[in-house]
Amino acid sequence: MDLAAALGLGSSAAVAFVGAGGKKSAMGQLTTEGTDEGYDVGYTTTTAMPPPPDLPLTLTDPDGWRTDLETRDPPIAVAREEVADPARVNRKVRGFEASVMEQLSDAGLFDWVLVKADGARKREFKAPSDGEPVVPSTATHVVPVASVAAVGEALTTDVVHRPERVADITGLRVGDTITATTVGTVLTHPDGGLRNAPARASVIPLVNKADTEPQRRIATDVLTHALSQTERCSRGVITSFASDICEVVSRSDVQEEKQR
Repeated sequence: MDLAAALGLGSSAAVAFVGAGGKKSAMGQLTTEGTDEGYDVGYTTTTAMPPPPDLPLTLTDPDGWRTDLETRDPPIAVAREEVADPARVNRKVRGFEASVMEQLSDAGLFDWVLVKADGARKREFKAPSDGEPVVPSTATHVVPVASVAAVGEALTTDVVHRPERVADITGLRVGDTITATTVGTVLTHPDGGLRNAPARASVIPLVNKADTEPQRRIATDVLTHALSQTERCSRGVITSFASDICEVVSRSDVQEEKQR
């Protein structure tokens, strides 16, 4: 199954990715799928990001983006300016405030607008801080992301961005072992993956790096718990972009499993 179909994207979508462990990979996959389907795709951020290496980058002023973008052929990456001294990467660009992103989504220049809405410092798992994620109100879909590789690891900064936030949400202590329940709890918690999601947006948690069958079983356990916590999410997605895997776990699957 294509990722776009798994997420339920139509011909017009603004998709905000939050969390850790696969945001850029998912955005890259959707850029390819959308372009292959003939959609105009814009790739951007409300925070900061390394520009995707396989897309042309347009840097534009928050007040002049419409004129600049009308002369560019999608798919393209869009940002406001270069970050002068990026940490951990050779190059990083800063994106737009949510209000500008909302204008961009409404402008009709792109069929799909893909938004990296927070940062994770290359960790496998995270919970948001007070000032994030920065999700545009026009987002039609919000995708909270986590990597299955976090399960079984210690709740420390080696694997987790802001482990103390995860501890606050889950009741664990920093240093405890991360379980599938830990990850599932954060993915669909109001102070986790659901934080700042627009009320009308579809929220679809995604568990990435499920490269092997045992990892896919763990990812299923993560999503089973995540979907059991909230009525907001009707399904979740398991991915391995390394192994070309994309599977849907639906709420009905979870309910049937409980009844057995």
